[in-house]
Amino acid sequence: MELNCRTQVAETDDILDGRYRIADRVGSGGMGEVYRAERIRLGDVVAIKFLRPDTGDDPRSLERFITEGRASAALRHPNIVSVLDYGIASARGPFLVMEYLNGPSVAQEIAASGAFAFERACGILADLASALDLAHSIGLVHRDLKPANIVAHRYGNGEVVYKIIDYGIGKMLNNPHDATTVDGPRIFGSLPYAPPEQLLGKTADSRADIYGLGALAFEMLTGHPPFKEPDVSAMLTRVLFDKPPRPSTLKPDLEPHVDEAVLKALEKEPDQRWQTATAFASALGGAQPTRAERDEPRSGSGLGDRYELGERLGTGRLGSEIYAARHRAIGSSVAVRILRRSAGAAWETGRTRFLREARAMQVAHPSILQVRDFGEDADLVYVVTDRLVGPSLRQMIDADGRLPWPRVRRLTQDLLSAGQALHRRGGLIFGITPAIVRVHVEGGEERLVISSAGIAEVQDVLAGAGEERLRALQIPNNELLYVAPEVLLGEEPDGRTDIYSVGVIAYEMLTGRPPFTASTVPQLVAQIFSAGFADIRQLAPDAPNEAALVIARCLAQRPDLRFADLAELQAAWLSTPTIAAT
Repeated sequence: MELNCRTQVAETDDILDGRYRIADRVGSGGMGEVYRAERIRLGDVVAIKFLRPDTGDDPRSLERFITEGRASAALRHPNIVSVLDYGIASARGPFLVMEYLNGPSVAQEIAASGAFAFERACGILADLASALDLAHSIGLVHRDLKPANIVAHRYGNGEVVYKIIDYGIGKMLNNPHDATTVDGPRIFGSLPYAPPEQLLGKTADSRADIYGLGALAFEMLTGHPPFKEPDVSAMLTRVLFDKPPRPSTLKPDLEPHVDEAVLKALEKEPDQRWQTATAFASALGGAQPTRAERDEPRSGSGLGDRYELGERLGTGRLGSEIYAARHRAIGSSVAVRILRRSAGAAWETGRTRFLREARAMQVAHPSILQVRDFGEDADLVYVVTDRLVGPSLRQMIDADGRLPWPRVRRLTQDLLSAGQALHRRGGLIFGITPAIVRVHVEGGEERLVISSAGIAEVQDVLAGAGEERLRALQIPNNELLYVAPEVLLGEEPDGRTDIYSVGVIAYEMLTGRPPFTASTVPQLVAQIFSAGFADIRQLAPDAPNEAALVIARCLAQRPDLRFADLAELQAAWLSTPTIAAT
């Protein structure tokens, strides 16, 4: 099919593709115009990007536009803007639907307030470095990093996150089908941030982004780009041949190590730059190699350089270890989960799961614990998350027994909201258990927060399990008690399997025990299909009849007897009484 790339300016309140109500124009880039819009069915705000009208029928612009959609859709990271949808409108040609970012760009902040404070700049650059290393790990190079392409987003809880936008001239390395080239800088504004090899038409690999990140750091720390000239010819000469000034000549309070780190990122020759973005961010923050302490892992992963490990908090699945830690550069408190090769036979399974958590399932939601960083080497793999203070749901139920109905009603809504956010991004909470759900209190408000370890977790347990092995498979830490019966019988999980999992957890919160107990998969399947579960109203007298009926429907043996999706379940759940039964 031939793609139509005709474009028109979107009008206020115009309906696109029957699904999006176009509002106001919020900006434009090298080849696109961006509008704020409402998803009619869901009611949330998104950003929609169209090809600019003046691109005409240029096939290269269309190809780059499609490249941006494919590139961004391949990435899942809290510091990369998410592409939600792609389509072709008859009147406007192709469009991308992205998450809407409500904050200013770094360029706008610098124009308004000047240079960033050092600690704040280091924190933002460390997050961006993690995002870039993720992109580079799958062979994707941005090639247009600059302050205008870093945009802030403020979440409802006050958290501000900076995200990389506009992968429009990004390139997949070693991809014979990606024929995009850069014939020159797209706009003059990109020149101060473009590496020399890119301006000369040479191959630009991941180290081109290191240069761009260095130029971005230079401007965030000083308020000025590395080079500033009034015309293209003079700017090209400076970028290609002149050494940039030391940042401290513009901002005298910067330490010498900052000058060294930034200037190394801005070297003319790629081989002389930092070879990874996180190595640059770590050096910028002043991290220096130190003697390993408390069996702190080093061996090339960069973990010890970037984080100072504290007390060991406990053990995780597959023999992983969980530590309290502090980010050396910005001092923030985090939790680090480490799996070592020496943990045993679970190494490959655990490694795959850790990297999937970090790379595939980044969903911004207050009830989903965000992966902030990850890394690996030959001997270990680690994931860094925010450190939340509070017990797990498992610990709470073990200590308090069953929870009162109003509390269960409120906490279950957190699971339903998080599950719907995952479903919109193609994910599942498949594998969730009370042990990996934390009860977090902030501002006097209690909230359930799901560890990303709960996403598609049981795939690792069942992966490769043949029929004979499955029959004898022991249930580790009762994990499979929360898995829908059809999955135990070999069917693929979908949204209705998550409905079952939510039902099991709601049942356990109300009654103090799961609906089924077994030590092997065959025993569990037999219980589900023969014995059934005890009536909630007998175990939890304060549970309203309406709630008992909703949970019972969630626990139906067949998926088609459950709710159609989490949205339907949520509507039914919200219709239950807010007070306990009498």
